Amino acid sequence: MPKLSARHSITTLALAALLSGGSALAADSLFTLAGTTDSGPLANQGFSGSFAYDASSATTGFTGVIPLSAFTLQFAGQTYNLATADTGSTSAAAFADGRFLGLEYADADAVDTAVRPHLALVPGFSTLAADAYLAYTGAGGLDGLGGYSITAVPEPASLLLLLAGLATVGAVVRNRRR
Repeated sequence: MPKLSARHSITTLALAALLSGGSALAADSLFTLAGTTDSGPLANQGFSGSFAYDASSATTGFTGVIPLSAFTLQFAGQTYNLATADTGSTSAAAFADGRFLGLEYADADAVDTAVRPHLALVPGFSTLAADAYLAYTGAGGLDGLGGYSITAVPEPASLLLLLAGLATVGAVVRNRRR
């Protein structure tokens, strides 16, 4: 019986090492964002999307921007992404002293704002929650604003590592009962 237990432990440790190494290779972190406009011609219009950036660049005390590696946003029946961003603009995650302030994104190239509103995500000055917002220009040149929140999406390797740990604990408890 001790050989089985040792083999099981070695297998579990090898799996944990493989999974944790896999998450270290995945540098980009994925996030979701959601909010509602609170003013302008599209007041109470919900919006949502996702974005990714290399979170390993956002070290303690970092101030600056990190380019987005992925971005998509659904708003007013339109899809905004990195390909539709204004030419020459920077789509990025903004930081001050290691604190995430929000996103920089602009899409103001649409000819008819009644069909496709001009849109910008503006980072906060001191915090995301208090200052970051979405700004848009809709039909007739009327402007509006809305706040948004951001949630981190867990990495698949982290979830697998958690499940492997729970399976190991279950196996140990089961073996002790015997």
